[in-house]
Amino acid sequence: MRHAPPDGLQVSCCPPHSQLFHLFHLFDLFLSIHRMKKMGKLTQATLDNKSTLEVPGFHDLPVNVELAHDEFATGTNRWSARVLTAKELAMLGLINNLTDRPNWHRDIFDQRVITQWREDAAAFSSLINDKTWDWCLKELQDMARKFDRGGHTVVFNTHSGVCKSDSAISSRLKSQLLNSVDLLSEQAVRENSDPAVKNFVDPSLFPLVYGKTKVMPSGQSCGMEEQSWSSCNKEDPVLSETPKVDTGAMRLPGGKSRHIWSSKFQWLPCEVEFTGPSGSTDVTDVHISSYINNIHPTNKEMYSAVEAVISASIKQWNEVLVRNRLTNTPTVYHESHPREPVRIRTYGVEWKTEFPEWAKKLPRKEDESKLSAEEYESMCAQVEAYLQQPDSKDEVCWPCLKTRPIAEDWKVRWGLLQTALNKYACTFVFEHSDPGTAYSYADWKAGRTQEAIVGPPHHDAICRPDYERGQFMKTNPWLSHLSWMYMPKEEGDTDHEFYEVALQDEFQQQGLQVVVRIHGIELDPKTPTFAGEEWHTEGNANEHIAANSIYVLDSENTSVPQISFRQRCRQGGPWVYDLIGGWDTDEEDDSDFDDPVNMTKNSHWDLKYIGMLLGREQMQNSPALQELGEVKMPSGRLISFPNAFQHKMGPLQLDDKTKPGHCRFLTLSLVDPSYRICSTRNVLPQQTGWLKGDGIETVSQMDMTEALELREELVKEHTKKEDGIPEIAGNFYFPEFG
Repeated sequence: MRHAPPDGLQVSCCPPHSQLFHLFHLFDLFLSIHRMKKMGKLTQATLDNKSTLEVPGFHDLPVNVELAHDEFATGTNRWSARVLTAKELAMLGLINNLTDRPNWHRDIFDQRVITQWREDAAAFSSLINDKTWDWCLKELQDMARKFDRGGHTVVFNTHSGVCKSDSAISSRLKSQLLNSVDLLSEQAVRENSDPAVKNFVDPSLFPLVYGKTKVMPSGQSCGMEEQSWSSCNKEDPVLSETPKVDTGAMRLPGGKSRHIWSSKFQWLPCEVEFTGPSGSTDVTDVHISSYINNIHPTNKEMYSAVEAVISASIKQWNEVLVRNRLTNTPTVYHESHPREPVRIRTYGVEWKTEFPEWAKKLPRKEDESKLSAEEYESMCAQVEAYLQQPDSKDEVCWPCLKTRPIAEDWKVRWGLLQTALNKYACTFVFEHSDPGTAYSYADWKAGRTQEAIVGPPHHDAICRPDYERGQFMKTNPWLSHLSWMYMPKEEGDTDHEFYEVALQDEFQQQGLQVVVRIHGIELDPKTPTFAGEEWHTEGNANEHIAANSIYVLDSENTSVPQISFRQRCRQGGPWVYDLIGGWDTDEEDDSDFDDPVNMTKNSHWDLKYIGMLLGREQMQNSPALQELGEVKMPSGRLISFPNAFQHKMGPLQLDDKTKPGHCRFLTLSLVDPSYRICSTRNVLPQQTGWLKGDGIETVSQMDMTEALELREELVKEHTKKEDGIPEIAGNFYFPEFG
């Protein structure tokens, strides 16, 4: 609850100053302005791979060229989500857990089941109290109503989310896919780094190799039949050139993040056309109009099955794609536009304690002589009783309120008021903020979420306290921990604006570009375990992957696969934390402020509690990455998520160690449809044996040995890209005093 400043206390805003708090924001603005100056004429209409090959990496366009308008968030652009509290993460985990239970969308309305699930929630996390459960129950019931209409559920839903469905793909289609995968067994290749991983269709095999792969420069389609390929071959495809790289547009130039772009490779997506009538927002039927790299078009059963999975994925991508939008500022700066608001908005710790009303009337030590003997003894008795109350395990260190042992000679040493304040400092309790504190569930659903539980204060006011506020705090020392309430409030939080995405409507004419991968984890008694994957996003920045779908084709004799997710995050507005700290001496002596040793020792003491609030052991300079949780992947489940999320598959093991087992997956990666990149429409198949007849020597074909060698190079580039993601994410940083 926000306290109002007393009458006569004026809260004014100090003029802005350039401070460390804003350095990263200003640097990002500079990069955006630089990009706009150099690439200001590049629009979505400029990119074209159908009439001419006017795409990144071709026709003098740098490979790292970026659009000057709204685009979707990807794994490598300037996207970040607001950091979530540990309690909200627990809520998201609980909701994900309960929506995995059979018939959950019916049981969530059964009071007997609700009672049992409330008990289960307490066992799931100690952070789920009654207030938190009430919110989760309302949200689950709303999700159940939506599930009845669409057959899918979005979990970890804040900035974006993970959409999951166990009914999106029919059993007939699943059988069709499995039969088609069996036909690909002969071309399957095992990973060198982990022989348990078997790639049936690998986009890193036979990719676009700049300077080696030949392309059709005029945008004509290579088609999907050998006759068409032979015809295009006679038109003399040209050798692709090593692309330009605009070093001025590099994000955080000079660091590992320069590796997010490749000047040698690019995955080749297939072209996907919408077949439904224009304006039919519910119809997502599609047709693949250029070959899937590494799946021969004669495998028609596989093509029709993949088309059906793409169609189902589009509905899920519509739920999770996140737009980067332009702000309404003259500097034109991209920011991510979340799909849903956070449930708990706060910029600091909400301490639980209360200074007794009677203690506010205690005199300072120098004024105790004005009391009668009877008044003094009565007040001493009150303080004595107060000192018997239990202490908190938490420690605070504000000026005037610092946790310290109560001296035996407190009457002589501190006097009545200071002793009560010292005891008060021993009663502060850290608690995780609850949902429904700053705004209700109904407000959250409506987007009325600009209010925060704590803060944010204006950053200049933190460093430049005004005289009147200082005097007020001096006469009301028990409010030291609430001094932020009497500062000017930082602007920036606004109500949430919801939006929808309909790929089938917005990109009806140009269609989509999709990368296809099929792989499996093959285990046996000699190799009974799979260690799991490292954190990654799909593709390099060249591919502009905006979203992914993973479908579990089948699973036999293995533990249930799980995929974990984490996201880049940001602090948001200025946080409430103590830059100064309490005094080290027993007396309240302002001269301690001049001692840099004491200042350094006591400042930032409460960052530990901000870390607890956010579920982190270390806050200052820790990586701005936050794990959301994991989604189970039983056979037949389809999930979709933005490529802005890093993900990794967890460990797997055989259920029966005496028998072999496997899991197989179909992965679809959506190229940001705001872009167009070179695709299989523009490149004749490079696989030996796909093209036959005269003139095949003019095509950039390669044998499997060469393809595998190039694949290893490409995989190393992807690994370097992942090393650069933490650098793009940056670290949490709380500026030092002054």
